[in-house]
Amino acid sequence: MKVTLKSTVGRSAVRVVPVFSDGGGAKKASGLDPALAAIVRKADSTGIFSGKKGEVLPQVAPDSAVEKTLLLMGLGPRKKLDGEVLRTVFGNLGRRLARLSGKKASLSLEQGAAAVCIAKLGAAQAARCMLEGCRLGAYDYQAQKGGRKPRKPASSLALECGDSDASLLKLLRSGLKLADACVDGVNLARELANTPGNYLYPASLASKARSMARSSGLKCKVLGERDLQREKMGGILGVAQGSNRAPRLIQLEYTPRGKAEKTLVIVGKAVTFDSGGISIKPAGGMQDMKFDMAGGAAAIGAMQALARLKPKLRVVAIVPSAENLLGGSAYRPGDVLTSASGKTIEVINTDAEGRLLLADALHYSRRFKPDAVVDMATLTGACVIALGTHASGLMSNDKALARQLLKVSADCGERIWELPLFDEYYKMVESKVADVRNSSGRDAGASTAGAFLGHFIKGVPWAHLDIAGTAWRQAPLGYQPRGATGAGVRLMVELALSMGA
Repeated sequence: MKVTLKSTVGRSAVRVVPVFSDGGGAKKASGLDPALAAIVRKADSTGIFSGKKGEVLPQVAPDSAVEKTLLLMGLGPRKKLDGEVLRTVFGNLGRRLARLSGKKASLSLEQGAAAVCIAKLGAAQAARCMLEGCRLGAYDYQAQKGGRKPRKPASSLALECGDSDASLLKLLRSGLKLADACVDGVNLARELANTPGNYLYPASLASKARSMARSSGLKCKVLGERDLQREKMGGILGVAQGSNRAPRLIQLEYTPRGKAEKTLVIVGKAVTFDSGGISIKPAGGMQDMKFDMAGGAAAIGAMQALARLKPKLRVVAIVPSAENLLGGSAYRPGDVLTSASGKTIEVINTDAEGRLLLADALHYSRRFKPDAVVDMATLTGACVIALGTHASGLMSNDKALARQLLKVSADCGERIWELPLFDEYYKMVESKVADVRNSSGRDAGASTAGAFLGHFIKGVPWAHLDIAGTAWRQAPLGYQPRGATGAGVRLMVELALSMGA
């Protein structure tokens, strides 16, 4: 799906007409061309279109229009309009347009409800949300569909705006530029996370990260098994023991021109397939465990976006990657592993493996002298129980960093909710036979997992994002498709841009 900005009205097959739900037909049609207004009023009066959020109604275009079809698109009530509403609505539109196979659509930013969106949200934010929603909603994973017909040509949406106001055009273009970079990063993360485990494993993930780094101008370093042994990363190596595919630690680095005043480190868990190990998962739903590398995928996608947007700070991504499988050499419950920090870890549950990878990666992050470290991981089912699939869990040892993440979350529409890291939770993961244990049972499972990680990153501003509930979906919703969502990419981009401002 391609979204462009045009200063002139061109020919297209479809015209999109956004409409609010509140008020009668006259109010809903306010500000529209008379011919379009008449169609909106008729649709409202006959009850076939209410303008509720996400509603799309095809109509025959008026004789005066160059298009053949109208798509009336509901925005919901005016007072509830915000960026996330716009993304959701345009996500539904993007899916609809994607099914039209190569059709060109257009939308006037100067008429009716679209003009209200520009006025209320600001030109840059409104354009950003429209593009993000449309392109993210149109995404469809097709890589393994061999033997089918060739993929249909992509449709496009032209946002029409007069060329008389140079400052307005500049704002619109800036919003579209930011959105394009974010969408490409999100869709890269989606592609990686959607890829089955027999196609994507630690070595092939590292290869894809290297390829992206070369094309984006990023530095890339990959630590193989011997390197991990030299670094004494017993957590990563322990998890990988049951697989014949060796683990990797991927390091990506963006450095701005001139002196970087700050450094942000993004850590992403990448268990390319998680069987649970000896503490094996139930068979039902295990196929979704290819998504257990979604945190690492988000870190890689965010780095691609940041390479294009060029924030004024250094950003390093660290992606520890392994498979968690059963085998004769697999690590066992009761084993004690020695992490890169020197802390020993009692293994209570081999399905609590992600935190073992992150323990080594978080310790490794300290060498970059970061101003902030943020890790993203599909870490606990407990977080899904607490927050469902509509928000990621946030835990942090630094109030200022937590506040900043909550602010940028609201700006970009990726919901997060802060959970506590009380001292009692740190004590709950202490072990009688080692320094810490990797599981303390069901009680406060999300927070105790965060506390476990906190043992390996003391003294550094750090935040943990548990994306277990938001990393993939069973059914599409708004601009989120079925499968991997790319959760975390836009949040990390927004954080980096705010830190580099």
